Amino acid sequence: MKYKNFLLRAVNLLLILGALWQYQQVALVRAAAVSQRKQEIAEVEAYNASVLQAQSAAQAEQTQSGYRDGTYEGSAFGFGDVIRVSVTIQNGKMTDIAVLDASGEDKPYYKQALPLLDEMLSVQSAGVDTVSGATLTAEGLIGAVEDALGKAAG
Repeated sequence: MKYKNFLLRAVNLLLILGALWQYQQVALVRAAAVSQRKQEIAEVEAYNASVLQAQSAAQAEQTQSGYRDGTYEGSAFGFGDVIRVSVTIQNGKMTDIAVLDASGEDKPYYKQALPLLDEMLSVQSAGVDTVSGATLTAEGLIGAVEDALGKAAG
């Protein structure tokens, strides 16, 4: 009976040690996966930072060279048809963006995308994010402004 009790306790102890060892192995695998994921995130963030830096440099160069003063028309396809805009440049900067024709656009999408014009004026660039839910109309407005700015580039 003594040995039976001892043997039972020894087997229980071995089972507990086995479970703890297995837990340790799982924890090590998870820690390695987390470490690898952190490294991947750091690489992506470094890449994004370099891309943003290059974009900022390109925008600064474009701003320094400026645009020729005047009013320029641009066009691009939106949701329903071609969108035409007029961009006014004074002292090398955009001062006004007017939509000349967007008759093919659905009115709710068009109204949702219109604030992009103010955003483009405030950042002095057509490089703004599209509007969720009105993506194609927003892309049309952005493309039309880019087309006009391409004509104004000095």
